[in-house]
Amino acid sequence: MYIKINLLPQELRPRKKLIALDYRVILTLLLIIAAAGLIWYYLSIARNLQSQVSELNNWKQQEFELKEPVALQDKVIALREDVAKRINIIKELTSDSDIRFSMLQHINKVIPDNLWLSRISEMSEGNRIFFSIEGMSYVKRNISTFLASLEEYENFSNVSLESIRPAPLEIRDAYQYSVRVELKTLQPVEEVSTQGGPRSRR
Repeated sequence: MYIKINLLPQELRPRKKLIALDYRVILTLLLIIAAAGLIWYYLSIARNLQSQVSELNNWKQQEFELKEPVALQDKVIALREDVAKRINIIKELTSDSDIRFSMLQHINKVIPDNLWLSRISEMSEGNRIFFSIEGMSYVKRNISTFLASLEEYENFSNVSLESIRPAPLEIRDAYQYSVRVELKTLQPVEEVSTQGGPRSRR
């Protein structure tokens, strides 16, 4: 074994380098830095992925919690629409009912003595509404008076006598009549009719 001894004076000796760099040391350091970078990148992706998974689970939980309120809201909207439709129908029917009630009030007010009603039926022809008023009377003149009184009603138009003929034999000296009138500003509905016996003489 040889021992290397430098016999030169201290001031003539070459200065020693603080760090002796070797290519193997540099390569090792680069590998360590690359491995550390890869580990940091993996941990960063893992944390990001975990955060996204947590956020997704949170959204799923909120979606599950909102299913019932959304379904309830849909039911409420459907119920409101149904109520609105019913209200509109009621408004239309109420409006028409007012006209019909006014019509029946006028008819009842202008019925002369010795005349009664047996049937009132409603018919529609396109957008026009007609009523057929049938009844009996002991005097033809009262039928004419009844027609003239119907023409005075502001919501009636095209008042006409459809027919007049003798009543059956069991009702002596009576005539059956049929009057046709058109009612203004009224929407078509199902046919309505009233049945009744002879009115008592006033």
